[in-house]
Amino acid sequence: MERFKTLPTALKFLVAVLTLWAAMSVVGLAAIHERQVPFFGVLLTGTAAATVIVLLDIFSPLLFIYASLQRLKWGAKFGMFYTGIFILNNLMALFTFIDVFGNGIYFPLIASILFFSIMYRERGYYS
Repeated sequence: MERFKTLPTALKFLVAVLTLWAAMSVVGLAAIHERQVPFFGVLLTGTAAATVIVLLDIFSPLLFIYASLQRLKWGAKFGMFYTGIFILNNLMALFTFIDVFGNGIYFPLIASILFFSIMYRERGYYS
């Protein structure tokens, strides 16, 4: 908890939101057989969708949180890299699967852009 207190306010917000994001993704895995996950122009289901969710929605945010709390130099670069993947993926989904996801595609895109901007702005914390 001591390391959390030393984080800049924006990173505290990001750590809290990404913790909830990862937790919600874990819960969502229970219904993975009913979900479709867009991944760079392909709609994934089943095991492939679960793999993407585990890597991008659970493992990557938790690794970023760990890097932030430990103040590891690669933390900001890793966070911006995986958030950049989210942004690109969401942009592709916006143009290819808008009929499948409707307006639900906008929230992850806006959230990812916000997360990226916070990571970019606070990248000096990691050096």
